[in-house]
Amino acid sequence: MYSRKKNRWLKHLDFILLDIISICAALFLAYTIRHGLHSHYGSEEYFRIGMVMVFADLLIVFFGDSYKDVIRRGYLKEFRAAFIHLSLVMCALLLYLFFVQQSEFFSRLTIFWTWVLGFVLMYVLRISLKTWLRRRMMQKENLVSVLAVLSPDTAEPVIKELLNRKYRDFDIAGIILVGRQDNMRTQETGQGVQPQAVTAQEQMPEEICGVPVVATGDDFAAYIKEHVVDEIFVSVNENFEAAESIMESCVRMGITVHQNLTGVAKGGNQVVDEFAGYMVLTSSIKVAAYRELFLKRLMDIVGGLIGLCCTAVMFPFIAVAVKRKSPGPVLFCQERVGKNGRIIKIYKFRSMYMDAEERKEELLRQNEMQGLMFKMKEDPRVIQGVGVFIRKTSLDEFPQFWNVLKGDMSLVGTRPPTIEEYQHYDMHHMVRMSIKPGLTGLWQVSGRNEITDFEEVVKLDTRYIEEWSLNLDIKILLKTIRVVLEGRGE
Repeated sequence: MYSRKKNRWLKHLDFILLDIISICAALFLAYTIRHGLHSHYGSEEYFRIGMVMVFADLLIVFFGDSYKDVIRRGYLKEFRAAFIHLSLVMCALLLYLFFVQQSEFFSRLTIFWTWVLGFVLMYVLRISLKTWLRRRMMQKENLVSVLAVLSPDTAEPVIKELLNRKYRDFDIAGIILVGRQDNMRTQETGQGVQPQAVTAQEQMPEEICGVPVVATGDDFAAYIKEHVVDEIFVSVNENFEAAESIMESCVRMGITVHQNLTGVAKGGNQVVDEFAGYMVLTSSIKVAAYRELFLKRLMDIVGGLIGLCCTAVMFPFIAVAVKRKSPGPVLFCQERVGKNGRIIKIYKFRSMYMDAEERKEELLRQNEMQGLMFKMKEDPRVIQGVGVFIRKTSLDEFPQFWNVLKGDMSLVGTRPPTIEEYQHYDMHHMVRMSIKPGLTGLWQVSGRNEITDFEEVVKLDTRYIEEWSLNLDIKILLKTIRVVLEGRGE
């Protein structure tokens, strides 16, 4: 799933909030300096002008370019930008006081200190946030992993331009070269100089500008399956058919494709966008507005907090019941595969005996699912009594609210496969991994007890991704509650 670029004034919501905090804190401190901490003199009037300043700040952000290249700006440029921004806010305040003719009710010294302290706070907080964001950007695990699909003759300048973008939010993980593969070389033999075909592998350099060349147009699928790939950037000036084949395959796998506007992309939802300074046509299995994904994440945070509170309440009761039946840890931790192949650790209340993983091999013949998922109705590995109960009521899933709060998972998504299952995925199964895994999903509320074919699970997950909306998530959550209350959780 791809999020459209944020609106200009929402793109830097973190900086907007910091500036508002700076303005409000400066007004409070200035009022305290002038009138004392316990003074109530004019407090209502000052609260009103505080709201005026916040409103003026939002107008300046909406109509101006206060945060243009804010991450890349140096200390001096940020000093100038913060000074201009706050000065405009103060000018707007003075205009307001002039038009309402209430300037005599306010201390000039308070307004002066508001400007001075607001500027200092705004500058310091902006620099602090930028420093933290820059450090995060230097850590590759926090960046979007991008493969560049390029022509051999233009690969070097394109990669240089991408790498020269300081503090970018993506990492060029590798290069796929798409170009002429039937070039000829000469070889001296006893019969003179003879032409000989050069294979794609022999032509392919190991790296370009320090970025590894990981595949050609023929073997890209194997690399994508074994590595984390979030998006593809395509910029080719020849062999468009091979590039289009890669793009179509990636869209089907749920990987977002950005195509430099030198050709025509096919398949998936498409929007014209910007990527690393290039105007691109972006294709994805689902294109969602930023505000929608922001609200989905907000819903995850609220749900995660509520879920963890419930987990804390039930923990002592489940812990006692589990330990009575099966000595060992109460929580079960397992590595699963998350979005686009990332390895995550999920947590559950242990509902099985300690030797469950070792006994799985001998039970594979009794697997009731067709395909790459294991399910057994009366699994002998489940702890009798408490294990059966918490699985049937889905109470064993509650510790995963921690994964939701961390951002590894979402309330609604696709269930994360085990590493062993993922290793046997075909290319069309990869679409399940294009979004964050979830505690519940469409197939879980579509009669998962009756579904015995993994391909049907993939179809339902694909349908969920293609039709995703906040309303759909809410419907699935409500259906999940009903399924759990009806005792169909296992």
